[in-house]
Amino acid sequence: MEIIKVVNLKVVFEAKVVLDMLNLSVEKGESIVLVGSSGCGKTVLIKTIIGLIEPVEGEIFINGQNILNLPEEKIREIRSRIGMVFQNSALFDSLTTWENVGFYYLYHTDKSKEEIKKMAIEVLENVGLEGVEDLMPEQLSGGMKKRVSIARALISRPEILFYDEPTTGLDPITSSNITSLMKKIHLKFNTTDVIVTHDIKLAREISDRIGLVENGKIVEIGTFDFLREKSNHPLIRSFVEMEGKNE
Repeated sequence: MEIIKVVNLKVVFEAKVVLDMLNLSVEKGESIVLVGSSGCGKTVLIKTIIGLIEPVEGEIFINGQNILNLPEEKIREIRSRIGMVFQNSALFDSLTTWENVGFYYLYHTDKSKEEIKKMAIEVLENVGLEGVEDLMPEQLSGGMKKRVSIARALISRPEILFYDEPTTGLDPITSSNITSLMKKIHLKFNTTDVIVTHDIKLAREISDRIGLVENGKIVEIGTFDFLREKSNHPLIRSFVEMEGKNE
């Protein structure tokens, strides 16, 4: 079952075409990894899908509904089933860990602080963090901040999770731990994942398919093994060869 469908998507920044009639289809429960050179439009794509960037052309379907043509109330309902993990974790320095995780519920619902804190503690435990709920972001390591960011995305039990460079800036051991956590969450919560990354090991371990973004389009897509065997694209070849050196 198709859960995300992007049709002829075009995004322009100051006369520069960033996404150029891009097409993508994602099946429910699938884990798609997007790769490509810096500035190719990978992050712009996921930010456009979740509504942070407005396209000039195209259609974006979530569960069969074109979200670009829906009333705001319906769009909010759909977005409530989507989680986003930003590259820099994007935590609020002035809020405690549990307040960061429960931010949406604190400021957009009538739930009590006690109820929200309980929800936050439960989801923090799901990402392997216990007893940190009252700590401030400055007291957390880089890996812990990333887990908190994932917990914040998970608290609403989303159907779809978007990850923007989830292991950037982390040491190899922490990166491996975050990759394992993402796999665990994907299986436990049956999420559909769309992941932007330069991390070859993560791409191989977590992807059902890998899509190569170039010149604003997805020019190749397939499983890691398929692309390794069949693709002659220079970026895919360097990607695969680099993974071979890391094995």
